[in-house]
Amino acid sequence: MEKGKTNTREKKKITITVSPTLIMLAILVLCILWTIIHMKNKEKRELKIDETPVVVEKVRTLGELTTACYYDELVLQGSKRNYFSTTPLGVLARDGFGKDVDDHLVIVAKGEVRAGVDLLELSGEDIRFVEDTVFVKLPEAKYLDIIVNPSDFEIFAESGTWTHEQVTRLQNTAKERLLQGADYYGLKMKAYEGAMDAVTTLLEAAGYTYIRFDHAPTYIKLPAPKD
Repeated sequence: MEKGKTNTREKKKITITVSPTLIMLAILVLCILWTIIHMKNKEKRELKIDETPVVVEKVRTLGELTTACYYDELVLQGSKRNYFSTTPLGVLARDGFGKDVDDHLVIVAKGEVRAGVDLLELSGEDIRFVEDTVFVKLPEAKYLDIIVNPSDFEIFAESGTWTHEQVTRLQNTAKERLLQGADYYGLKMKAYEGAMDAVTTLLEAAGYTYIRFDHAPTYIKLPAPKD
């Protein structure tokens, strides 16, 4: 062997130079990938909470909601034939001379009709969420109570003899008259509008901004949609 030669090959040192910009770019890509993976895992772990039961319970707390009342003072009049009016002389006085020979009773009555909606009738299907809007379907408005107390009756005029049953029968017409007046003034419609205002105020206080109402089919005229 020649002097100075060796059996081992000379090892060459290879130096790889990586620019700082490339290193930063690689780190940035890794960070982005980690963030995407982390967000996907977080979405899988997060529970999808249905707000409907919570909202239904909040609205139900209002219970039987009276939102409109109708007050009236009624004049109830009744008349009946008496013994004299059925005699020939009484018939002659009434039919021949136009004299009023019947018995008469005039009662002044005060009464009240309460109208509203029963929010306890709400179910989960009556409240739903579409994106950021709450849709509410209220129960139909109805008359909740008709109040005519015995102390609210006053006998204004009375002629002849009237039994308790006859007086009671006349007083019972007060409720019918009150309902007729409430229908005439659209009390159910006013009650429905009041219920919408009350539920809107409740949901706005709970943090909901967009609230819409799905009107149930009803025989009363529904309010025109607001622009």
